[in-house]
Amino acid sequence: MSKQHVLDFFQACADDNDLLQRYNSRSLPELLLHARNTGFDISQSDLTDVIGAMEVVTIMERRGEQIDANSSLWPQMWGKPRFQYVIDDLYRTFSEEELLQFLS
Repeated sequence: MSKQHVLDFFQACADDNDLLQRYNSRSLPELLLHARNTGFDISQSDLTDVIGAMEVVTIMERRGEQIDANSSLWPQMWGKPRFQYVIDDLYRTFSEEELLQFLS
């Protein structure tokens, strides 16, 4: 269930720019604490599993690249907060149907 909460949390942040901006400045422990305090029961492992899976699909399946230092995805995160990258460059690029694959 925690992976569903990760996706629900990402959706809430994608829908509310103020919420997204509040989380952008937080460290991972702070992000987890505040997300839990607002009702999203997410763990670090589920969060990193979902993000990692999104990166793998984006790099390997969509772009046909190997995961290495030369992946064309990595420059997209330069100059922006890590969480903004997760929402804008990963989460928002997947349809609702595609997001279901990250629950297993």
